[in-house]
Amino acid sequence: MSVVGTFLIEGSRVKTVRLNAKGLRFSCVRCAAFCCRLGGPVVTTRDLQRLRAAVPEIDDITEAVIVGTSRNKVLPSRPNGQCILLSKDGPNKYRCLEYELRPDACRAYPFKLIGHGVRLTVLVLPCRGLSYKEGELINARFINRYLRFATAA
Repeated sequence: MSVVGTFLIEGSRVKTVRLNAKGLRFSCVRCAAFCCRLGGPVVTTRDLQRLRAAVPEIDDITEAVIVGTSRNKVLPSRPNGQCILLSKDGPNKYRCLEYELRPDACRAYPFKLIGHGVRLTVLVLPCRGLSYKEGELINARFINRYLRFATAA
């Protein structure tokens, strides 16, 4: 994990304080190489509410895990580490069976946004969709769309 940058949240606007990866771009290539193969994602209460519409037994299949001092729920994974919602569409092409309802952690990947009061640190996780040539430029406007997935430090 590396730091993409630090941003300042002023009301509903985001300003860049420091950008460590100038010119970095992102576009999902649906490879599921990292995001869906690292075990089941952490799910929030809001995630579970969304998923219940399609997976009524979601509460019965989530697993409790301890992360630091927090108790979290995660979606279970298959023996190979793959998320139970991942489906293969073809050679190196995958999709989430419940894409529109997917957990916030999945919506934000490969970014992890950590709020520190009015400051926001953006970390980037391994992903084939990151590039300096193709995709949407990662800047304050881009980060602003991901703010709802931010977690407190």
